Amino acid sequence: MDNIKELKIFEFKEEIYTCSRCSYCREMVRETDNTHSICPIRENTPGFESFIAKGKMIMLRGVLEKDLRLTPRLAEIFFTCTTCGNCETHCPSGIETVKIFEIFRNDLQDNELGLPVHVALSKHALDNRNPYDEPEDQRFEFLRDVARENFDKFSELGYFVGCTSAYRTSEIARAFTRILVENDVDFTFLSDEYCCGSPLFRTGQISEAEKLALQNINKIKKLGIKKIVFTCPGCQATFENDYARFNPDFKVINYLELLEDLIKNGKIRFSDLTPLKVTYHDPCHSTKRNTLKSNYERPRSILKSIPQIELVEMRSTKFGSICCGAGGGLKSAYPDLAIRIASSRISEALDTEAQVLVTTCPFCKRNLKDAVEKEGLSLKVMDLIELIEDRI
Repeated sequence: MDNIKELKIFEFKEEIYTCSRCSYCREMVRETDNTHSICPIRENTPGFESFIAKGKMIMLRGVLEKDLRLTPRLAEIFFTCTTCGNCETHCPSGIETVKIFEIFRNDLQDNELGLPVHVALSKHALDNRNPYDEPEDQRFEFLRDVARENFDKFSELGYFVGCTSAYRTSEIARAFTRILVENDVDFTFLSDEYCCGSPLFRTGQISEAEKLALQNINKIKKLGIKKIVFTCPGCQATFENDYARFNPDFKVINYLELLEDLIKNGKIRFSDLTPLKVTYHDPCHSTKRNTLKSNYERPRSILKSIPQIELVEMRSTKFGSICCGAGGGLKSAYPDLAIRIASSRISEALDTEAQVLVTTCPFCKRNLKDAVEKEGLSLKVMDLIELIEDRI
């Protein structure tokens, strides 16, 4: 392309030139804390260096120096990424690689080099408030007449369900709602909840995503909500990171915080059921993209508090855990690759001989479950909230 629009990526010239090409973004093993950092794309493609952060940074340098033109092939490489953040968390130079890649995706979108499937996500989200092109009036069908009175009421706590929990993994939203209701937790839904914008932000469609963000922020403000709870770390990370530019005056919390309080206060009591061996998958959005230590500890602490539950860890855990393969628009654009990445994670889970693979992200659950079903395995994939509901 010769007549390209001005590129925002030039604002990150210093960071791009800081990359030392050390390849820690490709693979780094640390036996001291049992982490094994792997770029999921490189490990599940022919292995070209262009698919890891180092290669992308070299190509961005070529773009800055005008030695590399914007082409559909270049766009394909940059959209073949889960934005999991493994490269970023293991970068010794502290470069915010994922942020840079997402800005460049915005440049590609501005120059009409976005992938058609991602552009369609944006259209669906703006037209029907969800990227799946599902009817907006069916967002809360999962309730089945439970908590219907909790719509648009004035409450300090709001539950932001999210599109994946509403339309694809509704069992998660239903289980969490039941626990809130049964424990007399005062909360409200947003009846006209919009997509949080994560699929759009991640695929470089920033101006469109901001329209969705403002719709949600205005509704939250109108209802007087002071805290928003999420069962989707993708939605949560979007509110924490991408919504920050609008200076919202509410606190963002993960559903595990609320559950932990209910367990500690004795409101959630578990039955002493049959023994069950489980392993736990760390979602990238709540760990690598938000590196609070509690995000690693809290789900494990909850699992250990459930009687007869034995937690066995996979080879790669916590800081260095393998991505599920679903994020960054990859599952919509390259579903077969997303499943291959998930299968790598499933392989680690099988090595533990666990009966259940537990996670705390609806998107992770969906992709990992898809991989299990494709391979015809008996491993069960559950969200932690489902396991809690089963063991109460």
